Amino acid sequence: MKLRTRCFPLGALPYETIQTATKMVAKFFEQMPFLAVLPNLSPEDSVLQRTLGNIPGIIIKDTRVSLNLGDASYKAGLLKLDKAFNNPTPANLEPFAIEAPFLEKYLQIIKKFQSANAVINLIGPFTISQLLTVAAEEHMLVDKNFRKLFIQSVCVKALWMMNKIKEYCPTTVPIVVLEESLFGQLGNIKRENEDITVDLVTNLFVRVAEKIKAAGGLVAVQCLDKCDWKIPINAGVDIISFDAYNNYNNLSIIPEKLVEFISRGGKINWGIVPVMTEAMVRSLNIDFLTKRLFHSFEDIIISGVPERFIYNSSLVSIQGNVDKLPVLFAEKAIILSSQLSKRIPFKS
Repeated sequence: MKLRTRCFPLGALPYETIQTATKMVAKFFEQMPFLAVLPNLSPEDSVLQRTLGNIPGIIIKDTRVSLNLGDASYKAGLLKLDKAFNNPTPANLEPFAIEAPFLEKYLQIIKKFQSANAVINLIGPFTISQLLTVAAEEHMLVDKNFRKLFIQSVCVKALWMMNKIKEYCPTTVPIVVLEESLFGQLGNIKRENEDITVDLVTNLFVRVAEKIKAAGGLVAVQCLDKCDWKIPINAGVDIISFDAYNNYNNLSIIPEKLVEFISRGGKINWGIVPVMTEAMVRSLNIDFLTKRLFHSFEDIIISGVPERFIYNSSLVSIQGNVDKLPVLFAEKAIILSSQLSKRIPFKS
């Protein structure tokens, strides 16, 4: 898998206008634009809303998810969802359209630059399962009907967005990033009479990845906590994205699996540019980040992964959301990630 850029888009942006967000995305991500989340422009704009809005039985208010299951409208909605999943025509997908303030400009950027790739961020199926389990206070992941809801919800949203991208530029390859903020908690989830196995979670990723890839997309899994990366790798995803500043050694414990992953074209995104505080971003410089990135590479190389595998498969990004930072420092972090991406040499 070849990508035109090594700078991977990540995180909500701080802008309060569409124009300023457009300038940033067009300048630094013209070959891999992303549907930027702009909570300072619209508080309702979130990856959660984009993923679960218009999904039957699910109600979102602020960041809270509640459920309304079992009535006639819920059952009718499930039939529409199933139809869209199994026969993803534009007409069948339209009831599950994504609404976002930046959507129009995002599509225009793709068309103008004929972007090689375009990123779509959605909540991943495992995190959806846990959000809804908490909302329902019942055991949902082990229920086959609910697992179908988790899988189909993500897929129809991805397929709708992929269709839109193809309308504007048929050659653009979409990258669907499954944000799995709760994936790191997998080993700690213990509920009475609920057996959440590795095979069960792997199958969630497999079902989503197969559907997206069959439609011509690539699949990334992003988790910024320590987690078991063998699961998404075994599920066949194309990119893994992690917090490489705080959890840089999260991959050195699975060298054999990394070799397998990279051998089939897999890419690793290193969220290496820290953005936790304004003071931290203020102190950053490109030489410090370059040294830290290459030191992290060396740890994995020592564990047994060939040097050329790591250098040639790596992408870089900011560590997470920058919407709470002043614009000046948010932009500094993004600029540094772009500069850093150009410092990674190709190894033969």
